[in-house]
Amino acid sequence: MNEAQLAVVGAGPGGYVCAKRAAELGLEVVLVEEKALGGVCLNEGCIPTKALYAATGVLGKVGALSEMGIETSPQVDPARLRAWVEERIAGLAQGVEKLLMGAGVEIVRGRAHLVGSGELKVEGEAGRSLRARNVVLATGSAPIEIPGFPFDHDRVWSSSDALMLAEIPRRLVIVGGGVIGLELATVYKRLGSEVTVVEMTNSLLPGAGLSRRGQALLRRALTDQGIEVRLGAKASKLSPEGIVAQTKDGEEEVPGDVVLVAVGRRPRPEGLGLEAVGVEADGGFVRTDGEFRAAEGLYAIGDLRGGWLLAHKASHEGLALAERLGGGGDVADKLRTNVADELRRYREGERGDDVASELASDEGGPTSRASRDATGASGYVIPQAMFTDPEVAMVGRPVDEVTKEGGTVGRFPLAALGRAQAEGENLGHFQVGCDADGRVVGAEIIGPHASDLIAEAGLAVQQGLTAEQLAETVHAHPTFPEGLWEATLALLGRPLHGG
Repeated sequence: MNEAQLAVVGAGPGGYVCAKRAAELGLEVVLVEEKALGGVCLNEGCIPTKALYAATGVLGKVGALSEMGIETSPQVDPARLRAWVEERIAGLAQGVEKLLMGAGVEIVRGRAHLVGSGELKVEGEAGRSLRARNVVLATGSAPIEIPGFPFDHDRVWSSSDALMLAEIPRRLVIVGGGVIGLELATVYKRLGSEVTVVEMTNSLLPGAGLSRRGQALLRRALTDQGIEVRLGAKASKLSPEGIVAQTKDGEEEVPGDVVLVAVGRRPRPEGLGLEAVGVEADGGFVRTDGEFRAAEGLYAIGDLRGGWLLAHKASHEGLALAERLGGGGDVADKLRTNVADELRRYREGERGDDVASELASDEGGPTSRASRDATGASGYVIPQAMFTDPEVAMVGRPVDEVTKEGGTVGRFPLAALGRAQAEGENLGHFQVGCDADGRVVGAEIIGPHASDLIAEAGLAVQQGLTAEQLAETVHAHPTFPEGLWEATLALLGRPLHGG
């Protein structure tokens, strides 16, 4: 039996970050991965999706370019496009391996399961047993399969199947109007498919906390692109010509040659041997305390732990846990201190919002409330970024909740921004929310580069900055970040260009 100070199961964005940092802090680390380094995010999720989003971007701008006097006739070669995406994935995977090896992490290929406290059995090419003082589980998540739509059916795709680009269907039905469904709807519409999105709830991006204004804006943008959206429609079964959906008016046929099921993801606790150490998966999630501990010497991070199933959340959890286990302490100690200070100030009435209480009560496990999920590992404020067209990004408290709870929201339309006009972009907005004390507690951005622009708002929320502090920060002109500044000025009652 081989021994190590730390064994990490799963080499996704949570696991490999944890393993690398722990090794840098001097721990003997073994990282076990049954598939590819980088996990789902790198190989079947974030990276290939965003590569396709970027590659097809020009296809979504043909009309705008024509208005500018530039005529284009792009042609798509699916095989070459897929090869290009695979090259990006391979290059990044090699980079991850080099980082791990450079830090001194031992990489073991195979599937690991617990056989006792601190004891792992690895099945695969390296079939071996491991003993570790601490074990971190970071096995991520998998697409949810729904009754009547098995992924092994030749007309049913999972999100992983969609990224293979085996074909560009003439008619594509997407079941699920969440992040994955809308991102792939954008990509396939650009590639030439007729796309219909079927969502059982009455809103897009359900559970994410998108404002009513944002809902209307996104719905309009999808319609303008030719993507049909059917809300309040529940996919019930396959039909010869597509699917049958249940609506308030009864059954409805939705035509499609291929059906992409994108109703979300579920954690992957199967086969981990949790029963061997007396740990139960609650709805598939491994419940942990505020320091990611599921049992003595056993930890869980990332999707397996719950909250937002996001790569950047998993990475920050992995980093914080590694700092704690490795004795580096800087990150973990600061986070614990920040949470304690925020809770004290909240209880003493120094803060008008309940961000501190949300941070202090974060114990992992399943949760669906957007305002709670806005905070994650030990007090991190978790931004969301959706790569639709236009992009959608949010951080902190949903702006509609800010208003309901007595706060103030400032807004600025993208159409009034000089840089946006210069690039032919009109559809979008910036919204900033503050609590009764004037501190920034949430933001919503819809428009080009929203996924990048949300970082400034995230910093403001994380650090408890006031609207005045954000407004007095000089923003370069002409740029997109000016929109956030303009929204803040509007919130303070002194709008500049927004009227």
